[in-house]
Amino acid sequence: MIAFKLLAPLALIVGIGCAKHPQTLSEQTAPVEAGVITVSSGPLPTGTSLTGVVAARQTATISSQVMAPITQVLAREGDHVRKGQVLVRLSSATLAAGVQQAESQVNAARQQETAASAQETMAADTLRRYETLNERHSVTPHEYEQVKSAFEAAQAQRQAASAQVEAAKAGATQSRASDAFTVIRAPFSGVVTARYVDPGALAAPGSPLLRVEGTEEHEIDVQMNESTLSRLHVGDPVQVTLGSSLAKTARIREIVPSADPAAHTFTLKIAVPRSQRVISGMTASVLVPTGQASAISIPRESVLSVGQMDAVLALDKDSVAQRRYVSLGRSVGDRVEVSSGLMPGDRILARPDHRLAGRRIEARP
Repeated sequence: MIAFKLLAPLALIVGIGCAKHPQTLSEQTAPVEAGVITVSSGPLPTGTSLTGVVAARQTATISSQVMAPITQVLAREGDHVRKGQVLVRLSSATLAAGVQQAESQVNAARQQETAASAQETMAADTLRRYETLNERHSVTPHEYEQVKSAFEAAQAQRQAASAQVEAAKAGATQSRASDAFTVIRAPFSGVVTARYVDPGALAAPGSPLLRVEGTEEHEIDVQMNESTLSRLHVGDPVQVTLGSSLAKTARIREIVPSADPAAHTFTLKIAVPRSQRVISGMTASVLVPTGQASAISIPRESVLSVGQMDAVLALDKDSVAQRRYVSLGRSVGDRVEVSSGLMPGDRILARPDHRLAGRRIEARP
């Protein structure tokens, strides 16, 4: 009786398990629709692989043009700034006093010029009278020469006063310009990559305050052997791989005409397309094309990472997806060369998923 009671639940559990097993097996054997690619061989560009570093095309080290205490630093490393945005403010108290002093000098010089002009006018009137008297021989030559000399002296004094006015005005303009230099703005839109000072420090002309890099355009400088240079032209496309996987098609922006006499190399400047994922300092691999060769290539998105290895999900003769390890070569745009592991005619999943390994695949129309 006790044995029967123990066996009854066990039989029930086995019955339930047998009831579910056919459903699970059916799910596992049912075909799954997925995109399938037939591998083929085609022309791929061949060339020289060069290494460089991404740098912003626009860079600026912000510095002060006047000596004054720093009152505010309104940006830190990593801040994005707009062209014309205020970055640093300097104390304007001393410079404002200099502007007032310069304007006072202008007023004083103008008063001197007015007085000198009045003296010149009086001397000119006296000279005209003495010229008439001299023609009538009513004054001696010595008296006439004295009056003429007095006029010339008054004229020179007025000219000197006018020159002092211009000099004072120039000084006032410079002082006002110096006062304007107390507000330092961003020369272009970009990101702050370095901050060298804090409020309270003394800014001196030429001393660095901030460093700003533009985010609109980046470029890569690489060194090219002179033997290959004759095949290249400004505007030619090149393949660029940034970091470990970000592949892009870029173009040669400039070929620097002067060479390194020791290494016999020329500098190529590669324009990198704008992208939020492109930042200064990234390592770049540049493939400069020199020809074409037949090779097997597949979309990069068709590659699975398995630890430190690369694999694809290839279909066998029964259309079952099997993991197959491959060796990859160079990247060309959004495709990657397959050095070994695949043959023309093989079928692989366009967008593989580890969960599809061992499943029968029905090619999606």
